[in-house]
Amino acid sequence: MNITEQSYNDFFFDLSRGLLRELGSGYETRAITNTKNNGILRNGILIRRENEATAPAIYLDEYYRDFRTGKCLSDIIRQVLYTYHGSADESKQQFFQDIDFSPEAMRDKVVLRIVNYERNAALLHTMPHIRIFDLAIVFHFMVYQDEDGIGTVKFTKEHFGAFSDSSDKKTPILTTIDELYRLALENTQRLFPVKLSALDDVLEALLAQKGAPPIPFSTSCSDADAARGKLFVLSNMCGINGSACILYPGILTQLTNYFQSDFYILPSSIHELLLLPISDAFQPEELNDMIREINLTQVPAEEVLSDRAYHSKDFQQMLRSPGVV
Repeated sequence: MNITEQSYNDFFFDLSRGLLRELGSGYETRAITNTKNNGILRNGILIRRENEATAPAIYLDEYYRDFRTGKCLSDIIRQVLYTYHGSADESKQQFFQDIDFSPEAMRDKVVLRIVNYERNAALLHTMPHIRIFDLAIVFHFMVYQDEDGIGTVKFTKEHFGAFSDSSDKKTPILTTIDELYRLALENTQRLFPVKLSALDDVLEALLAQKGAPPIPFSTSCSDADAARGKLFVLSNMCGINGSACILYPGILTQLTNYFQSDFYILPSSIHELLLLPISDAFQPEELNDMIREINLTQVPAEEVLSDRAYHSKDFQQMLRSPGVV
């Protein structure tokens, strides 16, 4: 953060004191540091009301940057309070508190994501995963999904042990990581339908602040020549962790039929992939340079997926026999 730990601690102390003054009696605060995707550390605060078992985490890094550039602390306190009241959804907190993590209750809620392998090396020691190229397929429990987003819990090696437990005459839900992958893939495809859009349509829709219409890629392309050299965005309907859509059964074949050619897979972020039908206009080295530059300048560090492009044929071949770590 280019600032000293002591100065952040001073900021946190003054912010915490101001929040408690505004909230009144019966509240407490606690500093937290969480490891997010790609090993990114995020500093935050927990604001908890007495007798409540759960509390929303509010990350403070952006607030602190604003403070360092001259924003008034009282304005930041008001913003944090606004965020707290908006995120302190009692029904969601109670839902997390009461969730049943038994294999029988959670088997239909196991989903998968794609993350960078090297940047998440420490985290992967605690989670069952499958490596593909420089990526890793990891697993989460889907806890809730609404208009505000989704809530998930990491699927750890301890969870895997519970799912594969056959002691005391139990029937295990699964016994191998391959079975876990197939279960999570089925759930993910059901819960997060795929969406493909032309990048031009996405940009136009963003400017107009409306959703871009999906392309019916399951049908044949009537103008394959027009698709060449054109970028497409692959994600899911909610736009969260949509890069996993490239794993859906048959998707690579459907896309190849739609483009009427092989294509490059450009890892735009963990949330989406860019697809480029192969032509003579681009070489893999040029695409890799472009991806690295965009990751450095445009993509938040915790959302970076990879610095390289993949050929659709190579990706399909890898998925036929993924290397289990």
